Formats: sequence, structure tokens, C-alpha cells
Amino acid sequence: MVMIMKSSVVWWRCVSAHKSLFILLGVLTVSASEDTFASEWSISKTMTPGSVLVLSNSTIDPATGFSVFYIISADIPAGTLIDPKQLLEIQWKTTYYPQSTQEDVHLCYSRPYSSQENCERIYPNSSGTLSTFNDQAFGNGSRVKIKHSVLGGTPPLNRPAGVDSVTFRYRY
Repeated sequence: MVMIMKSSVVWWRCVSAHKSLFILLGVLTVSASEDTFASEWSISKTMTPGSVLVLSNSTIDPATGFSVFYIISADIPAGTLIDPKQLLEIQWKTTYYPQSTQEDVHLCYSRPYSSQENCERIYPNSSGTLSTFNDQAFGNGSRVKIKHSVLGGTPPLNRPAGVDSVTFRYRY
């Protein structure tokens, strides 16, 4: 009788230990899943826009310099490439063309592998944050283009004073 009770106690402790282990594993799995869905990441890129050719001081045909920032698979953390992503904001900083007049700058966002652009006016030689594009898809193949259009200046070639940069903040 004592031997049977002792075996029952040992058996019950094993069952309790296994139950506790399964509960602990379940909690860790749920926690890991929540962290995966709530992870926030950022991708920063910098580029010098192209020089612009100014042939005349014309309001009809502006000269335009571009900085184009592509999101490629190497920018996205391993194992998350196919996960759906939500854009939280785009932080930007622009340069300017010091020998130009009437500079107009736009930041344009394109969804992954789309040629359609949605643009917002921003300002030369300044910085800011846009949340305008947050309802659009984001991921490998997304693109931001910063367009510097000038209506005149010292001919023939105007060069930028520095670089443009963007930081994509997103969550998956």
C-alpha cells in the first residue's frame, strides 16, 4: 500500500511538472507572437540628387534633380520579407540648389512595384515627417522619390549643396 501511494505521488508530480511546462511554453509562444506582430523597424537611406541643367530662367520648363530611394529585399530583416508591413511614417531631410531660383520640392511615394506616385510638397533645405502614406502598402519594391524642380539660376549646371535622406518607419 505504501509503495502504491509513493508511486501515485511520483506520478502526480510528473503530471504537474508537465502541465506547468506546457503552460509556460504556451505563454512564451503567445508572447513571442505578440512581439513579432508589434515589432517596429526603420530603414534609412541617403543620396545626392542629380545636377540640374538650367538653360534659361523659364517658368515653363523647370529643370529637375532627383533622389530615388528603393526598398530592396536586403533592407528588410531576414524571415520577414513576405510578412505584411504597415508604414508608420517617412522622415525626410532635403538639400537645396544654392545657385538656383524658385526651387520647388516634392516627396513622392510608390507602393511596392507600382509606377503610380502619390506626392506631397515639402521644402528645400529642411526636414520633417510625413504620415500621409500610412494607409498604403509598404515593403520590398516600395520607393520614395524626392524631386527638386528649379525654374532658373546660374546656367548651365547647378549642383546640390548636400544630400537628401529618408527614414521609413514601419511595423509588421
